[in-house]
Amino acid sequence: MRVVFLSMLLIGVSTASIGCGATMADNTSSKEETSPTEQPELRAPTAEEVEAAKKAGKVQVLLDTAKGQITLALDGAAAPIAVANFLNLVRTGFYNEMPFHRVEPGFVIQAGDPLLVERSPVGYTIEDEKSPIKHLRGTIAMARVYRAGQMVPNSGSTQFYICLGDAPHLDRMGFTAFGKITEGMKVIDQIRVGDKIVAAKVVEDS
Repeated sequence: MRVVFLSMLLIGVSTASIGCGATMADNTSSKEETSPTEQPELRAPTAEEVEAAKKAGKVQVLLDTAKGQITLALDGAAAPIAVANFLNLVRTGFYNEMPFHRVEPGFVIQAGDPLLVERSPVGYTIEDEKSPIKHLRGTIAMARVYRAGQMVPNSGSTQFYICLGDAPHLDRMGFTAFGKITEGMKVIDQIRVGDKIVAAKVVEDS
C-alpha cells in the first residue's frame, strides 16, 4: 500500500495510495455542486490546459471550509502543471466535502485523499516542477508518495498541503509549491482532522 507524505521526518495521518492529476473541466453552473461519489473520471491536465494556466498567471480559488473561508492565489507561471491539475479538480467538484486528514501543528494541514470520499484512487500522477515559490506559512503545494523509506519523485496527485509555518526543508526536498493564501490565514490554524472543505470554486468562474 502506498502512502502519501510530505516529509520523511514527519509521518502524519495520511491514507493510502493516490495518483495525481486533473479532472475534466466542466463549465456548467452545477459543477461545484457535484456529489463527491458522482465525480467524472479524473484525468491528467492536457498540454493545452497547462499552457493556459501558465499564460493566465495568478488565479484565485476559494475554499469554503468548516472553519471559514480561505482564498488562494495560484501561480500558473511558477508551476503550470500543478495549477492546471488543481483547477481541473476544483472545477469538477472533487474537493467538495473533502476532509482534511492530516494536521501537524506548526507544520501543515493536508487534504485530497479520494478514499475518504469513497472514490477509487486516480490512475495517473503529475510531474514535479521547479517552482520558485518558497515553503512559507500559507503556501499551498502538492503532496507526494512516500514508499520503501523514500519520497517518490513525480508522484503528486490529488493531495495537497498548506504550510502552517515556514518549512524550507520542503524546498530542498523538491516539493512543488504552486500558490499561497491571500485571505483566511487565521482559518488554517483552526483546522482539525476531519474538518471538511465544504466547497471549492475558481473565483473567475463565479
